[in-house]
Order: sequence, then structure tokens, then C-alpha cells
Amino acid sequence: MLICDGGTTYSKIYNVHTGDLEILPTKDLILKKDRWFQLATGHSTKHHCDKYINELVALAEGALTLVDEEDFVVLDIGSRDTKFVQIKKGQVNNLDWNTSCGGNLGFTLELLGNYYNIDYDILNPTEEMVPVACGLLGIEKIFDEINKGLSPQLGVAKFINGMAYNTYNFCQKPHKIYLSGGLTQNKCFVNSLAKYCEVHLLGRDVLIKGLLRLM
Repeated sequence: MLICDGGTTYSKIYNVHTGDLEILPTKDLILKKDRWFQLATGHSTKHHCDKYINELVALAEGALTLVDEEDFVVLDIGSRDTKFVQIKKGQVNNLDWNTSCGGNLGFTLELLGNYYNIDYDILNPTEEMVPVACGLLGIEKIFDEINKGLSPQLGVAKFINGMAYNTYNFCQKPHKIYLSGGLTQNKCFVNSLAKYCEVHLLGRDVLIKGLLRLM
């Protein structure tokens, strides 16, 4: 039995029988049009599964599996959207999904890192920030500053700090955030977000954990 979290850029496929987790570019998954899943979430799998689960539901269920607390907030920043769920007394109290002013943040970071050959593991956070409302619009501000002489490393670090502050506000400024998704592996983003609140990393397979909980 296969279950899948089909993201915009990367997809996670879990084999329930073997326990194997495969992470692959979604463009490769799309090419395999005969790939079928018994349970799935993420817009890339809507028409390739027996049963589809809303991503916010999968995120909430996965977080409840992984976090042993009655009250907490989980944040997931994908390639093209930002999602958060607030849990109170073990139940979903509030949730939101931002595809406009939180859009394309993860995708933009990947583009910037590849374009300027930046290693996010060694990029130092900065106190300065570029106001980030949308990832793609934020690129224009970064390019403008770099063209005026700012180093690409500092420009991207300023973008990341603005992105972290924006998502912190989107989550309603909690004292602690449980972070889900690929950005758990981006040290500069994690350290920038930690300027505003306590950060705990849940990894990239939270939505898969949610699907397993719903089986």
C-alpha cells in the first residue's frame, strides 16, 4: 500500500508494508502517470489516489502524532504556500492557509540558493531584513539591492529574515513553533525564525504521519 504527500517541488511516498520513505522531485512523479496511491494529500496527487485528504487536515493529524503537548502551533512552508495549525487542549483550534502573501517562499529560496550558489548550512543570519510579502516579489527587492553592490549572501540572508518574520506573524506570534517541511533542513531559516520564537523541528514527513494516523 502506497501513500503520498505530493508537494509542488518534492513529493514523499511511503510504503506502508515495507516502511520505506521515498523523497523525489514532483516533476519525476508527474511523469509516472500510472503511479497510483491508496491515500494521498497535496495538489499533485488529487487525481491519482483512491482517497484524498486536505493538506491542513494531514498537517494537523501528523503534528498530533509527533507532538506530546496539549497546546502548540505547527508551521509548514511549502514551495508555493504556507500553512499553520494551532492546537488547544489536543484539538484543532485555528488554522490557515496562505497562498498569496505567503506564496512561493520555499520555491524562491531554492531559486536564490541555486542562482547564487549559496550553502544555507553556512549562511549566517542577519538582523537586517527585506520586507517579504510574496516570495517572487521578494526576488525583485533582492536583485535591486545586489545590483547596487550588496553581497548575494547578505541579500539572501536579509530575505530569509524577512520571510521568517512574516511567517511568525502569520502564525499569530506564538512563543513556540513546531516547524514542518523542507525548511527544517535550512539552518539559516531555522536560526532566523529562532530570533522571534522557540523553534522545534518535526522533519519533512509530517503530512505522511498524518495520513498514517487517518488510515
